[in-house]
Amino acid sequence: MKKLSMRFRRYIGIFKGVHIPWIMLVLALLAAITESQFLVTQATLTADIIDGTQQAINQTKLIRFVLVTLGSAAAGLLSTLISGWTYQKINLGVRNKLWNKLMLLPTKYYDGESGDALVSRVTTDASQSYVYFHVAINLITVIYAAVVSFVQMYRYSPVLSRYFLILFPVFVLMAWLFGKLNFIAGQKGQTTMSKTLGYLVEMTRNLRLVKAARMDYSEQQRGKSLFNKQFKASIWAVFGGSSTILLVQLLSCAATAITFIAGRSLVNIGDVTIGKLLGFYTISNMLIVRFTQLLMFYGMLKQGNGQMEKISEILDAPEEKQDGIEFDVSDRDILAEHVGFSYGERNVLQDVNFTIPKGKITAIIGSNGAGKSTMFKLLERMYDPEEGSIRFGETDVKTFNMRSWRESFAIVSQDKPLLSGTVRENILYGTKRNVSEEELIHVAKQANVYDFVMETPGGFDAQVGMFGGNFSGGQRQCIAIARAMMRNPDYLLLDEATSNLDARSEQVVSQALTNLMRGRTTVMIAHNYSATKEADHIIVMKDGRVEAEGSPEELIKSNDYYRAFVEKAG
Repeated sequence: MKKLSMRFRRYIGIFKGVHIPWIMLVLALLAAITESQFLVTQATLTADIIDGTQQAINQTKLIRFVLVTLGSAAAGLLSTLISGWTYQKINLGVRNKLWNKLMLLPTKYYDGESGDALVSRVTTDASQSYVYFHVAINLITVIYAAVVSFVQMYRYSPVLSRYFLILFPVFVLMAWLFGKLNFIAGQKGQTTMSKTLGYLVEMTRNLRLVKAARMDYSEQQRGKSLFNKQFKASIWAVFGGSSTILLVQLLSCAATAITFIAGRSLVNIGDVTIGKLLGFYTISNMLIVRFTQLLMFYGMLKQGNGQMEKISEILDAPEEKQDGIEFDVSDRDILAEHVGFSYGERNVLQDVNFTIPKGKITAIIGSNGAGKSTMFKLLERMYDPEEGSIRFGETDVKTFNMRSWRESFAIVSQDKPLLSGTVRENILYGTKRNVSEEELIHVAKQANVYDFVMETPGGFDAQVGMFGGNFSGGQRQCIAIARAMMRNPDYLLLDEATSNLDARSEQVVSQALTNLMRGRTTVMIAHNYSATKEADHIIVMKDGRVEAEGSPEELIKSNDYYRAFVEKAG
């Protein structure tokens, strides 16, 4: 009971801050109850009309029957439309809340979650947020329909009603068993579908690697195996769904047997008329269908519980700290003091100390795995140091407002990230002010973007394609530089911005970077000397520590690694 109470509280917490259209929910409930009442009245009128045909058809009852039938159809349609809109409105509210939360979670959270799983939380899982409301409305409707139906059945025949009650526990057991079977089949299908989708996403993203490694046939066989499992799970799901129909038929047969075998003798002795016997049969079948539907919600609730648990885990996760004092850019250096950081149990930075001079170009060099990129993430405040601190002058950067700190930084990385959309949208991404066409052209020329964009059909409004696939690596990097330049940051982070480019593209990108670095405090990571020639300050990292720090002239005399780094360039 305690576990159920905690689960219920977590479920309620999901809807905190979400606008629930209570009025529409009440209207949907009233429409559903009205439909149930009309259906019982319809069956009652049918019985009265059949009994009345022995003399003459009662036109008043016939007209009333037609009106009740139309009213039942209208109430059913209204209930479906209102509840459908309301449920989707609830799903929309939860989906927006979940997406807003994901935008506020720290980067560290995403290290332990796959992107595909998080997409599933926002799309598939959030679409089941309405389940408890749906079940609640149907539960109230079924209880109301059961009471009204049984009262009418008892009026027709107390004896038949008692027989029906005796078999009620059997109905419950059968419905529960079939409901559990349906739930198990549905869960199996959902699990295999999730695995198949994850595999397909991974393979389509890495198709180039598959072909280059000549793994086409192996992946064909692996995919075939997953598809076969999905096929079997789908068959089970179909079987589980069909079991609902079978259950209704079995219970309906039982109700029919009770009604007509026992009812025959009651008709013979005059306790029940033919019309009332048919009315009892109709209402009892309606009651069975309603009751069966209610128990089938067992699987829906179980599945919904699992999905809501996953959503709750995200909503309960601690958010990235946003508050703090405004970041006031002044002539102060950035200092790292005894900084330590690890990914899980793997230590990446240990007792790191260095200074990034204001208004200078600082290059961080070192072998792979030395901790350079991690240091960048700490400077961006994607992560916070686990030991020591990063200070801006005398102030710990943690005290600054996160948004104002990041607005002062721009990063150009080797990944060349572009978003689907136009060239214009990508250049302006992250810029909060209005930008004139003249300024856009000026920035594009400074970043060596203008010429190749003007040669592209559509110009600035040309689509970059998925991940920027419509442009070359060098062109994508220039667009990323234009984006950073448009933001006009005070601090610039260059993470191997010229790596993986051919000689011509590197020359074009280097010129754009030179324009971007002018007048800004710049920190760069580089694996070749040509990218660091303009550096005023050098930091050499090794095995997560700072091995040396100083001007190029000082380090070429005192540090073996930097000397070899320069000599390697010839």
